[in-house]
Amino acid sequence: MLRDLTIQNYRCFKNFHIDGLAQVNLLVGMNNCGKTTLLEAVYLFVNQGNPQCLGYLLYNRGELVERSSFSLPGEPPRPLSYYQISHLFYGHAPSLNSTIRFSSTQDNNLPVEIIRQKAENPKNITPFELVVRLNSKEVTYNVPVYSDDLIEYRLLTFPGFPNQYYGSSKLEDKFINKTWFIPTNNLNNQNISDMWNDITLTPKEDQVINALKILDENIERISFTNKPNFNSGILCKRSKEEYPIPLSSLGEGMRRILNLAMAAVTVENGVLLIDEIETGLYYEAQTDMWRFILEVAHELNIQVFATTHSWDCICAFQEALDELDDPSMGKLFRLSRKGEDIRPVEYDSEKLGVAVRQSIEVR
Repeated sequence: MLRDLTIQNYRCFKNFHIDGLAQVNLLVGMNNCGKTTLLEAVYLFVNQGNPQCLGYLLYNRGELVERSSFSLPGEPPRPLSYYQISHLFYGHAPSLNSTIRFSSTQDNNLPVEIIRQKAENPKNITPFELVVRLNSKEVTYNVPVYSDDLIEYRLLTFPGFPNQYYGSSKLEDKFINKTWFIPTNNLNNQNISDMWNDITLTPKEDQVINALKILDENIERISFTNKPNFNSGILCKRSKEEYPIPLSSLGEGMRRILNLAMAAVTVENGVLLIDEIETGLYYEAQTDMWRFILEVAHELNIQVFATTHSWDCICAFQEALDELDDPSMGKLFRLSRKGEDIRPVEYDSEKLGVAVRQSIEVR
């Protein structure tokens, strides 16, 4: 379990430190205070700088542009996409030799650095480089000559590291931990279809079905068609229906619960990161959602980080914590911003209980 993390020069964090992290952590705070950024930092750190993970985060943010084009034999030209790396750095306009650094006081976690520097190779017409460094492992990416900001998306691979562009849970490299990062718009159907292949006909399948019953007690089974990229690619069998129906017809909340449940049961001994966890969920269902997350986290040894803006979600989190034999497994952290300074304010279950009962604003 990650107990503390220091983030330097990454997005809105110039020099940020958080400690006392619990097994399940709920992050709150005003807009642009760094909640999603903290999730991203944890994701990059526990994956020890894997640039495929970096590409996944840039893709989720939509921080890419199209420039020039390339052609495959026999096919028309296609636009070539580039990631905008300047937004990764504090201040959005990194100076030469700018360095992003993630570190922890725990001995088993190596620091991770992402460096933008001037190219030193005189034969290289590209003036800038992006370097990802993990201890003795290092890889350098050339930035196009017409820009000091862009990295071609097809080049964002790291020799010696497993491909984790979509957060695959099948990672063998000793430097890579199992993680899932669920954005606000959910994982795509291909992702969860791949996960389903790992859990079908196992006890974890029953856990997923039980999670779906939070919103619809009549759900009996789910299945995936041969077109998982389409919304109709996930089918549900309900006890009151003769034929299966598309998951998409049951509302956005059902899709959210499916994402949470499948990611949770497939990331055993790993880390689950969820941005705006309450998205699509009616407030009365959120306590059961938190009961499921806390139960699976305990059973499968998962560390959870989630964000929310919802008071109902906070209340549901506290209610679920109060039911545990050990409520200390969960904490709330408010990211408090004053100017450019961002600091965490910690609420354990006891303090959070007082805040909820007395309607003290903690967001």
